[in-house]
Amino acid sequence: MSPEDCEAPGTLPTTTMSAIFESIDLAVLVLDESLRISFVNDRYIQLLALDPFLCRTGRDFVDLLPILCNTQGLDQIALVSAFDDRLTPIQERRRTRLIRTTSDGRILEEVGAPPHCGGYSFTITDITERYFAASRLKAANRATIQALAGLAEYRDTETGDHVIRVARMTQEITRTLDQTGVFPGLITKDFRAQIGVASMLHDVGKVAVSDRVLRKPGFLDPDERKIMQTHSMVGATILSKALTLAPESSYLRFAAEIARYHHERYDGKGYPDGLIGENIPLAARIVAVADVFDALTSARPYKDAWSEEQATLYLAEQAGLQFDPQVITAALVVLEARRQTPVIRWSESMSVGNPILDRDHRTLIGLVNQMSQPANRQDRAVLEFVLDELLDYTVAHFAREEDYMRQFDFSDLERHISIHRGLTNQLVDIRNSFITGNRDMGVEVSDFVANWLRNHIMREDQRYVGEAKEI
Repeated sequence: MSPEDCEAPGTLPTTTMSAIFESIDLAVLVLDESLRISFVNDRYIQLLALDPFLCRTGRDFVDLLPILCNTQGLDQIALVSAFDDRLTPIQERRRTRLIRTTSDGRILEEVGAPPHCGGYSFTITDITERYFAASRLKAANRATIQALAGLAEYRDTETGDHVIRVARMTQEITRTLDQTGVFPGLITKDFRAQIGVASMLHDVGKVAVSDRVLRKPGFLDPDERKIMQTHSMVGATILSKALTLAPESSYLRFAAEIARYHHERYDGKGYPDGLIGENIPLAARIVAVADVFDALTSARPYKDAWSEEQATLYLAEQAGLQFDPQVITAALVVLEARRQTPVIRWSESMSVGNPILDRDHRTLIGLVNQMSQPANRQDRAVLEFVLDELLDYTVAHFAREEDYMRQFDFSDLERHISIHRGLTNQLVDIRNSFITGNRDMGVEVSDFVANWLRNHIMREDQRYVGEAKEI
């Protein structure tokens, strides 16, 4: 097929059409029925930095595939798979949409479509400005959600880290469920994209619970428990009102469901509605597991933190009772993956002699190890939550460490504080670049953070140990 093949009475001449395609900002490539190039404009060649010789009329489209598929470093099996992914939709005459990043950082949107007269056509648009504007808006919305969720959580636990940890585990469980295919049709691309962010608002209704109940340093009596249980309905009401103002918002829809139903039990003995089994929305069944696991492994005014082994055993025992058994199976897979050989392993040589700061260091090392898991490195949603958690915890840890050093008047305090600020700023920059960018930075991010954390704990933090021992 060539441009003139699609001409019809009353249409513009081919030369005029070619001139138009050369004058617009849209990149165009047209293939004939044999998948040979019948037309390509200069904009297409420029955007993809192609050799014009490869794009000349009559050239086989397959000749472009190594460049279009970015096959550098792929083995033979991956190479065949990449080519098939590009060719199959063309052969089946299906529309395609692909987002790609150029070597100079531009974001391109490629749309493929089969013209009615045969062959196949591609158009490419530079969406860099639109993409980064949307990314900045997404980051701002996420920060707002996290702040609101943290506000409610702060009144309860004096830390907003709980909601980020729940979000991360929620995302990991959802990924595992999707990979095993146990809920076909329920875990969609939109579900996976929204559930982690939505989960952060699961306890937003606690803003309506009095401090007398919320912060009671002991177990609640029956009347107090009833007051506490109102938070699920209050949260759902708050989020449902917001949803009426933004009915297209998937995360608000999921958030309202999660807020209302995450305390339902699989056996029907939960609240507020006593739903049974799969009548409980899937999003709420997933968050329920992540929420309870984190609550069990965190210290509260009325209890000590459980070990991860104790909490894992509890989850397994409650499969089919408190929790959906299939969600529990996925959660156990996630927790087992977290226990795999770490990139950084805690040792007593890292101890600074303060149990609180040593606990902080273990937590930070654990987060770096989570970033280094192969599955997490390829999962942007999970990495975003790990980075959020790492940043929050790093800032809190540095503040505790600086207070500790002031207690014994550490001689090099100002330099140490300066190092903390520099590391924090670097981590903020990494997080912002990752969230607003389109590059796969998983390996790059985790390796960088692992190196600075290892060096900081093993070198800089050891400098104040000697002076601390003297007090």
